[in-house]
Amino acid sequence: MLKTLTQPQILIPVLLSAALLAFVLTVSDAAAVMGQIRGIPLPVMALSLALAILYLALKGFLWHYLIGVIHISIGWRQLALAFVVGEMAVSLPAGIYVQNYLLRRIAGADFSRSSAATSALLVGEAAISMVVLAIFGIPGWDWLRPAVAGLFAASAVVVAVLFRVRLVQKLADRLLRVGPLRTVGPEFLEMFDAARLFFSIRVALRSVPTIALYLLALVTAFYLVAHGVGVATLTFVRAVTVYLFALVVVLISPISSHLGVVEAGGLGAMHAWGYSSTQGIAALLGFRLVWTGAVWLVCTPVVVLLRKQFTEADKG
Repeated sequence: MLKTLTQPQILIPVLLSAALLAFVLTVSDAAAVMGQIRGIPLPVMALSLALAILYLALKGFLWHYLIGVIHISIGWRQLALAFVVGEMAVSLPAGIYVQNYLLRRIAGADFSRSSAATSALLVGEAAISMVVLAIFGIPGWDWLRPAVAGLFAASAVVVAVLFRVRLVQKLADRLLRVGPLRTVGPEFLEMFDAARLFFSIRVALRSVPTIALYLLALVTAFYLVAHGVGVATLTFVRAVTVYLFALVVVLISPISSHLGVVEAGGLGAMHAWGYSSTQGIAALLGFRLVWTGAVWLVCTPVVVLLRKQFTEADKG
């Protein structure tokens, strides 16, 4: 365990996340922040729990669907266990792909192939978040809309080149199979092969509305918690732009961790809307604690009920 935790790909993001979290706390009144968080009303926590259940149900349903699209056949118990453990670990470094590691362990599913489904969720979340940010904008950030448009255009070109231009596909295949990247090439090729199956209208019609709905549950909970800590002037639209901007920062950040990155990105957006550092951190950190607690409260009983899947996998 110690050897795993001290690996650079885990240790460095942990240290960076801790540094970011420490930084955002130093620019606010930490005592006031803690006082505001302790004052979150019980009804707000209860509503956040209900929204967490809705969020997990919608996201779990969609992940199950995407796993089926790429022709991975897994029992519902194994799939549910991997999903809930992944959601419990999502704030940790590399936690986004914990569910794929678990699928490989308990069901023998190919990690590269199943990670294509997880990556598809992340791409969908980023795309929807950027569309919303382009529509509503953030005051004083004139660069935001051009940046979103440029990122969309660049992404479209990359996707078209990778998945539609056969010459590029052949060059990539040769590079990954016999070139300097041949040690990891087969895994990338397997992931790309699975990802091609997601580029269809049928998959988009089911995925986009579902992602939009579970993101709506997420930002609604953030809005409620922000009001619960006393940021009463935060409108719903402002809450949406703050949290979705923070989410985009996480998805494009080289730091593979939600913790610290969400708070730093969200604080910048809160400042742009005219809120103080103390108000911003109280809302963001309060939401972190309430939402994480709600997710763990929902997921822990599932892990307990399905824990035999671990022992059965070890016996196998």
